[in-house]
Amino acid sequence: MPSSRDPELLAALHDELESFIRSLAHPIVLEDEVELFDLTAARWKLTIEFNKLLFEAWNESRSIARRLETVAYRDRGCIGVFARKPGGRETGTLEFRELAQPAKSNRTRAADRSRFKAELLAMLERQYHGFRFEHVSNRSDLEHSFSSWYTRGLARRGSSGWAFLGSAEDESQGAADAALAHGLIWVDWLRAHLDRVTVAGLKLFLPSSAVRLTAHRASCLNHRAIQVEILEWPSGQGRANQIDLKDFGNIETRLAPRRRGEILVEAHRPLLRETLADLLDQTELVPDPTGNFTSLRVRGLEVACVEGQISPRVYFGLEGSCQKLSEDNCADFRDFVRRVCELRAARSRNKFHNYYRLQSERWLESLLLRDITKVDADLVAERVYPQVPAVSAMDRGVIDILAMTRRRRLAVVELKVQEAINLPVQGLDYWLRVKSLLERGQFQEYGYFHDLELSPEPPLLYLVCPAFRFHSTTESVLRYFDPAIKIIQVGLNDQWREGPKVLFRRALQSTQ
Repeated sequence: MPSSRDPELLAALHDELESFIRSLAHPIVLEDEVELFDLTAARWKLTIEFNKLLFEAWNESRSIARRLETVAYRDRGCIGVFARKPGGRETGTLEFRELAQPAKSNRTRAADRSRFKAELLAMLERQYHGFRFEHVSNRSDLEHSFSSWYTRGLARRGSSGWAFLGSAEDESQGAADAALAHGLIWVDWLRAHLDRVTVAGLKLFLPSSAVRLTAHRASCLNHRAIQVEILEWPSGQGRANQIDLKDFGNIETRLAPRRRGEILVEAHRPLLRETLADLLDQTELVPDPTGNFTSLRVRGLEVACVEGQISPRVYFGLEGSCQKLSEDNCADFRDFVRRVCELRAARSRNKFHNYYRLQSERWLESLLLRDITKVDADLVAERVYPQVPAVSAMDRGVIDILAMTRRRRLAVVELKVQEAINLPVQGLDYWLRVKSLLERGQFQEYGYFHDLELSPEPPLLYLVCPAFRFHSTTESVLRYFDPAIKIIQVGLNDQWREGPKVLFRRALQSTQ
């Protein structure tokens, strides 16, 4: 993991948190699921002092101070951050969220996780006779990227064993989504630190809600490098049931017809031109993935949307504060778009403003769409599609960028601008969907690459991120992927808003 003392990372975390907290109507802060402060009734500040990011909150009766390290999770309108008390060594989690969000449990999360750990160990001892269970913990460990979401350990018999990781049913969706990544990180650590034990594989004990997604991902691992078993286990049940991974890996996916969205964009363009005049040239018109409306964006940030073809209706403003365009507020619309264009610029005079900070990944996407060859000269600039909806039975996925090479091989481009442990497996989700659609010949049918014969080769997967924002575990996770999946890691300059430049580009190889 990049050092928490890296000034660039500290500044980025400071900006992200301050912007997020100020965007909440009624922010509160919790520590390990216990509410510390209602931030509307207290004073607070985020400061960088002596290369440390500090969060302080206080009212008339008490105060707290925490040293913030890095983001633990971003989940459904909340941000969790690994934090320490000043001078302390143990890591906890501060969570910033809206007051209206319901608490997950009446009991503290720590008590729930301790109970789950005991239940998991009891089940393992019943089901796996003759094994010793070692290194069992559910404590977070920032240095090694171990999360308190899971109970992890080693099942050992003699000089061989297997790693295990379990998650409870009442953990967040973020925990279900990241289970495979955290399991591979745990295996990798055990293999690196245990000299006299061969760790052959990984068993994941998961609730029903996490099984399907994780199984699809696990089917695409390199089985010569690691043996992964997924066992469905609702906490408290007597036995865990193994899932057959042969039933997974082929995701039934469908696309939304692209032509419908393109027709809407062309129908809405004259109306927006009439209202915004030359300002329209500083924006992007993007068909919504559903094809039901046109999104008007300034460097990736949606500032308006237009619905309907016969009698179009325009709504402008940021999400949560939109108003319908009428004759009375046309000037307000123009002034709003002009102000966003001024502030959402590489050399903005106010880089703490929401217009600058929001939707940074979409900003990067908008820059790369202008010239995808910045990512790789082999990609074709004229054949690139943003925000491609790929809907499966699991969820509605949206591929950041779909492109192709000069040899007409498809390329999935997954973008991140901040550290994300789950980047590799999220990229794998979209790779699986594109591979399935390619095999069924559905791209041309739905208006993508409609006049071309695409290569039948599996798609490429590009993981694109500022060079120093890749999570330290990225390569550890990727080394366990099936070698048939060609992955290209692309590191960009931190000042990508001024123009993205590739600092490194490398093809990653799995462990053989």
